Amino acid sequence: MNESAITPEKARAIIEAILLTAEDPVSPGRLVSLLDGFNGRDIREAIDALKAQYEQSDHGITIIEVANGFQLATRQELSPWIRKFHKERGQIRLSQAALESLSIVAFKQPITRIEVDSIRGVNSAGVLQTLMELNMVRIVGRSDGIGKPMLFGTTREFLIHFGLRSLTDLPKPKELEELLATGEQKAKDRDQLALGIEESEEADGQTAPDAESAPAEEGDPDSTEESDPETDPEEAAVDEDEDDDELDEGNSEKDQVEDRDEEPEEDGDEEEGGPKQRDPEEDSAIEDRVEDEPDSEENDADGDRGH
Repeated sequence: MNESAITPEKARAIIEAILLTAEDPVSPGRLVSLLDGFNGRDIREAIDALKAQYEQSDHGITIIEVANGFQLATRQELSPWIRKFHKERGQIRLSQAALESLSIVAFKQPITRIEVDSIRGVNSAGVLQTLMELNMVRIVGRSDGIGKPMLFGTTREFLIHFGLRSLTDLPKPKELEELLATGEQKAKDRDQLALGIEESEEADGQTAPDAESAPAEEGDPDSTEESDPETDPEEAAVDEDEDDDELDEGNSEKDQVEDRDEEPEEDGDEEEGGPKQRDPEEDSAIEDRVEDEPDSEENDADGDRGH
């Protein structure tokens, strides 16, 4: 096969096949060495043409530039379905301590473990060992200081994992400050939004019981009767009868008291008329009975002695 007769269309097909079968990103130099007659600019044009073709046809894949090379990757908006499909596949999860140590190594490399410890304020030996096992950090040399401590740096896997073309894509200190400020503002906005949603839900929960209880109070006949007993004619009639009975009892008691008060007044009227005049004949009869009584007593006594 005459490789010099490769057309741009065929070159795009070859690059697509290479990227599809490659496990790691393929550098432009490697593609140039594979395609005679093509330089770096030709390779870039072929890559851009493939990306445009994927976008126009709404393909699920695209070409990204990562770790100083090119790689086929799925479109970012399709990540939820891909993550759901590969949920059983193990993913690299870094702890907070690992992220802190890795960021220090990335921005300060090459750096010794003692320098990492001084920045973090804790011993980082175990964390650095874990990062080396995950192929995120590697030993890049030794320092000229006392004891010649090892120097640590990031790996290519680090660039691939975080989607960086090179270390120059890391944010600058000024960009970091802006990113941190933006992240803090977004966090505050999320907190305020969540607080507003909770307050609105609480307000709705308080309004619903009030709205339900209001018609019940207005339409409940029992509550109306309890609050206004005069509206019931039967109860009003019973109350009037009880009042009449109490009035009659009071009048009868009053009459009895008045009758008792009138009886002594009649006796008093008789006393006011003065003592009753005695009949002279009655007085003489009484005197005779009084005189006869001693004689009869003496006769009874004599009779007793005779016996």
